[in-house]
Amino acid sequence: MPDVYAFGMIAPSTLVVLEDDYPPPAGYAEIAGVHHSIGGEAACGAYVLARLGVGTSLDGTWLGADQSSARALEILTKAGVDCSAISRAGETVTEIVISSGAERTVFGTYRKLAEDRAWNDPSEESIRSSRIVCLDPFLAGASEQAARWCRDAGTPYVTVDAPPDSEIARHAGVVVISEEYATRESGITDPQEVLASYTERSQGLVIATRGSEPLLYGRRDGQPREYAPFSVDVRDTTGAGDSFRAGIIYGMLNRYNDEELIRTGAAVAALVCERFPGVLNSPTEGELSEFLAHQP
Repeated sequence: MPDVYAFGMIAPSTLVVLEDDYPPPAGYAEIAGVHHSIGGEAACGAYVLARLGVGTSLDGTWLGADQSSARALEILTKAGVDCSAISRAGETVTEIVISSGAERTVFGTYRKLAEDRAWNDPSEESIRSSRIVCLDPFLAGASEQAARWCRDAGTPYVTVDAPPDSEIARHAGVVVISEEYATRESGITDPQEVLASYTERSQGLVIATRGSEPLLYGRRDGQPREYAPFSVDVRDTTGAGDSFRAGIIYGMLNRYNDEELIRTGAAVAALVCERFPGVLNSPTEGELSEFLAHQP
């Protein structure tokens, strides 16, 4: 059985690359290229893990019978992701990413997906047989059920952007909170406050990311620590957060301590950001090792 069970968002994605900066309202921008890719936190995380040599199975939202869904499945399968649980049961999510180098804007139909509840139930058997679960909190009761089965089975899970008082965040082995999510949902912009709002409730490691700014991490009753991301020539930030979580999971599988986990997640994200398209060219295990060997 695969080491990791990834449950959550899965979507085909179209990446539109601009030659210059994103235009102002009523402006114009020249398109440099259009690329077919994958979207959704679980899908991107599963892909990056598979590229790192981790046996990973993927489950969650439905795909359709359309060509874009078929391309997404082909991309994932070629990377080594076990896609046998994915259902092609209806209309898939539309995701379009507009990228202008270091910045990107995502357009999609994820709200409609949530309204239709267009996803599978999690697999208790897969959760019990996996070493770690990569869990998206966005599939309502299905995500909550997956978290409960993880606790029952003693299988640690890593999640992202869940409310601090939610069952999913409180019982996660690791919860990663982005600055964008914290600002949007709570209005809190101070990373120390964000971290504290989670560590006082959470049992595991909490990581508050801030894009290219130093992140904060810590645990309940411990002192928060800061970690500066690696400096790279950024070409594509799409999927950087998903890649960071994949790096954390890779480190957990190798029994790294907290600092080593953060360093590994940051390295995977950095390598994705300096490549294009980033996620589709995420590092292999050898490339990750070589990158880290040359960093102080």
